[in-house]
Amino acid sequence: MSHKVLIVDDEPDIRELLEITLGRMDLSTLSASNLEEARNHLNSNDFHLCLTDMKLPDGNGIELVREIQSDYPHIPVAVITAHGSTETAISALKSGAFDFVSNPVDIRKLREMVSTALKLEHELPTKAEQIPYTQLNLIGESPQISRLKEQIIKLARSQAPVFISG
Repeated sequence: MSHKVLIVDDEPDIRELLEITLGRMDLSTLSASNLEEARNHLNSNDFHLCLTDMKLPDGNGIELVREIQSDYPHIPVAVITAHGSTETAISALKSGAFDFVSNPVDIRKLREMVSTALKLEHELPTKAEQIPYTQLNLIGESPQISRLKEQIIKLARSQAPVFISG
């Protein structure tokens, strides 16, 4: 089975570089230059991974990460941007991104990240299979425990290390 990757970037050169790199990994790709095109592709195709730029003409990649997290929880998303900062990376991961990559992209690291994401994709539940946070085996009903359960589900998709204490 060939994996299909959605590439979302408004720079044609970046899209082409990603398409060529992923094509050499025997992955099929579809590209979008903005959020609207990305949403159309998501509605009409089954993807195994999404790579999205942070800054897009009609919004930002974090919006797309949140939508995919909500509507297609089995699709890992990596945010790729030249506008990288610690705050941006944290925001992307908190929104449910699997990983964060700065531009210019290191091809070797990109390939490793894509391989890891495609392995992870098989482990992520579809929306129908996703366990509601109320069914996690954490004791407590306080607002703080509810927020913690929501965060666990979001962060479970990412490569971010998590420390829970208390």
